[in-house]
Amino acid sequence: MDIRLPVSPTRFLIVHYHIFKNGGSTIASILEREFPKSFATVHGPDDVSVLDHARLAEFVSDHAAIQAISSHHIRYPKPVLPNTIIFDCCFLRNPLDRLQSVYSYLQRINSDDPLSRLAHQENARSFFTKLIDSAPHLISNVQVMMLAQGGAFTRPADTPDVEAASDAVGKMAIPGLVEKFDESLVAAEYFLKPAFPRLRLDYLPQNVSRPLGKTSFDRQEWLKHSWGSDLYATLTHLNQCDLELCRRVEREVTRRLGLVPAAEQRLAEFRGRCPKGQVDTAYPRVHLA
Repeated sequence: MDIRLPVSPTRFLIVHYHIFKNGGSTIASILEREFPKSFATVHGPDDVSVLDHARLAEFVSDHAAIQAISSHHIRYPKPVLPNTIIFDCCFLRNPLDRLQSVYSYLQRINSDDPLSRLAHQENARSFFTKLIDSAPHLISNVQVMMLAQGGAFTRPADTPDVEAASDAVGKMAIPGLVEKFDESLVAAEYFLKPAFPRLRLDYLPQNVSRPLGKTSFDRQEWLKHSWGSDLYATLTHLNQCDLELCRRVEREVTRRLGLVPAAEQRLAEFRGRCPKGQVDTAYPRVHLA
């Protein structure tokens, strides 16, 4: 017997897990450009919403044309959806750089949010000192907890959380590090070719809160001077798990780039495609109750 059973076609879906101040606006702008009629941001009704897998599955099922999603509110582990292969993307960042970027952003915006008001009232040292005292979930190993515990802060992060987060990174279709932004995207562009042969990941930087081109060493020295060496040491201690995760992400990005044929030439060509500067962008925003 030669029997053919009807099956639904396989759907390829890019899902960007947007961690605040980790280059996510730039990633979203890439996806908006590459999927102009099939990209959406998906969020819950308020800033602290979490979209569970059932709500994401419902959205994907109801919007068959969608090929790429970006959201602050979806969490790992990656869901399993019927007839769908999810290409997950998540960028990590040096946690100390990230904290300064959060502060700079909150200072820039005009918002009634309590954190923004605090950032307008206090210098960086006072701002972070107050968060250390009252809000450890905002300043301690945020990225590890996001990947390992779905962002739920019930205890301080520990080595098993780093291992769980590292496992998630190793399985990601598009793992990224802000400090290795171009390298992350060159590797992703190459390894996504079987599913997305025409996908181009060159970018125009969006919502940049620090000067481009400064070295990691220069930024850390600036933070020590701005925050004070004692506060810098305290925040470094509170983010040991995030720092270890970023070291592992850097190794994974380097490993993947090393597998790309003619990687250096591709990297140079990629950078040649990337214009300099920054602009604002708008794209469809979907709120799920």
